[in-house]
Amino acid sequence: MLVRQFMKQPVITLSPAATMREAAVLFDQNRIDGAPVVDVAGKLVGLLTKSHIIKALAHNQEDSPVSQFMTVNVHTIPENTTLEDLERSILFKYGRYPVVDANNRLKGFITRTDLFAHLWERSVSQAEEMKAVLSSVSNGVIVTNADGVVTLFNKAAEIITGLKADFVVGQLVDDVIPNTRLRNVLETGLAELNQKQNIGNCQILTNRTPIYLGNTIIGAVAVFQDITQLQTVVAELEDVKNLSSTLETILDSIFDCIVVVDRNGHITMLNHAYQELLGVSIENVYGKHVTEVIENTRMHLVAQTGKAEICALWHVRGNDCVVTRKPIIKDGEIVGAVGKIVFRDVKDLKLLVKKISTLQSEVEYYKEELRKAHGGKYTIESIIGKSEKTAWLKTIALKAAKGDSTVLILGESGTGKEIFAHAIHNASPRRHGPFIKINCAALPENLLESELFGYDEGAFSGARKGGKPGKFELANGGTIFFDEIGDMTLAMQAKVLRVLQEKEFDRIGGTKTSKVDVRVIAATNRDIEAMVERGEFRQDLYYRLNIITLQLPPLRERKQDIPLLCEALLKRIDSRAQQIVEGVSPEAMRLLMEYDWPGNVRELENVLERAVNLIDDETHIMPEHLPPAIKKFSHNKAAEDNPKQLAGIVAETEKQAIYRALETTGGNKSKAAKLLGIQRSAFYQKLQKYGIQ
Repeated sequence: MLVRQFMKQPVITLSPAATMREAAVLFDQNRIDGAPVVDVAGKLVGLLTKSHIIKALAHNQEDSPVSQFMTVNVHTIPENTTLEDLERSILFKYGRYPVVDANNRLKGFITRTDLFAHLWERSVSQAEEMKAVLSSVSNGVIVTNADGVVTLFNKAAEIITGLKADFVVGQLVDDVIPNTRLRNVLETGLAELNQKQNIGNCQILTNRTPIYLGNTIIGAVAVFQDITQLQTVVAELEDVKNLSSTLETILDSIFDCIVVVDRNGHITMLNHAYQELLGVSIENVYGKHVTEVIENTRMHLVAQTGKAEICALWHVRGNDCVVTRKPIIKDGEIVGAVGKIVFRDVKDLKLLVKKISTLQSEVEYYKEELRKAHGGKYTIESIIGKSEKTAWLKTIALKAAKGDSTVLILGESGTGKEIFAHAIHNASPRRHGPFIKINCAALPENLLESELFGYDEGAFSGARKGGKPGKFELANGGTIFFDEIGDMTLAMQAKVLRVLQEKEFDRIGGTKTSKVDVRVIAATNRDIEAMVERGEFRQDLYYRLNIITLQLPPLRERKQDIPLLCEALLKRIDSRAQQIVEGVSPEAMRLLMEYDWPGNVRELENVLERAVNLIDDETHIMPEHLPPAIKKFSHNKAAEDNPKQLAGIVAETEKQAIYRALETTGGNKSKAAKLLGIQRSAFYQKLQKYGIQ
């Protein structure tokens, strides 16, 4: 395909006589970063960028002509250039390139992104073709990774072995085919060719070879065929020929360039990819000495010496390639050599190494951040309660989820602010995007800034190679949740306000401003309005956050939700503690309903978990399983309501003292009596009096 069939047009252009002011207006109207400059004949004479406009403004020369500032030497691409030529060129330095005709007239432009997309589509197509080939061949093919786990098991392998790919793939090869010896190939790195092997009631002829990536073994492959019905040596040789032909077909179908020579350096195989690279056909080069066909080759030397050359540099046709040459050894004797072009251009290798390094560091960071940020998923249904306040808050949360405005969630610690933030995100159009949480109280200001905005490589001492994306980048297209935003410093508040207003930010140490599309949900347990009045929180940021406000009530104001909360929390606790508790007894529920819960739902969950761990054979949580503070609160409340019932208060207090003594001594009654300072006989009488088992 030619560039003119692939390029984009039309192109916004400038004339050399246009003023820098006019250029700035053109850039702003069309939202572009640069534009080619053409003369009246349409010929390309230069290129103007935003940097040039900034320079003109800095020198008060906005009325000067474009020709005074533009870049004259512009890298262009002739319209008759093929995409194949571009793949081998250095079209990775700039983001876009002007396309011109033979008279240097501007015809369009081509971008690096478009070229990468083209290369990706072609790679996917080739991968699908390879998959179809492996599914079509009559030989069984088993491929494992470096750990010996089966990653590919083709149709022929299913027929020969009687095993299904769904069962085999993902298992250790020795577990499904015990005598395959592929693990031995992985350990030694040596191929085992033309080996006979029994699988069930059939006999196969197999080739087992390691799979190398550079000089590292990344797996092993076995290609085999059933030879059970072969009766004569002639038939066996015929099958070997078929197997060899199949392997050659596979090698001819792959993208890598492969050449094979005999011990004297004569070419015995040159796959299709290599033929295309050299511009030759196998009929014209078969049997020729490799030096007559491939310039600067060392294949004949490897076949003579038996010394492999792994990832060696090779200069051919003006390019520096990376190649691997290995001797072919059979029965301890060198019978030839095989060569493979690993990278057709060293620049591709360097680019790949850089990309892999960057991706690896980002993937590790993303995995850790996803583990933290996506640890819990909550929806509106996750909010437990049917009280009037809870139902109203659910309604407001669903309405807030429909829009894109910021949400401020207020409430005491433990009231479920994060659950509401998750629920709003998962009910919003952004639910398929990321949900990123950051605790403003957990990090000092300098670390909080790098966490929020990220940093470029070399931004400071100890900065990660390749830089690090910040929370705003990770949340792009989704929601970012600021927990405990009331603990954020004023300096950080100003920087966050800029992102909310301008929808852009700068990495630490970076020179590029990045746009971001995020929704902000913030939460705090502090009195944010009082902080604004005291000057501890920016008023403008408060107004920006306080578009939709959810004031979560403490548990003491919605006690009618406690039974439902207990039911839901016990299910969660039972799964962790592996203890089955059917519910809360009426007596214990009365105590829970009377308590004021300063720690809210979080405290309720802790109380229930403690009770579950204290239960022996009971199916329900009883009053004796509850903490003394809850029972004391109930007694104090009862004493306030009924101050004349002194005897009952004394008796209940005595019972609780006995419970605590038994709990402290692990149920030892003698020690409990001693701890209370009474005789053991009196202690047993009180146990009988209060019915304590």
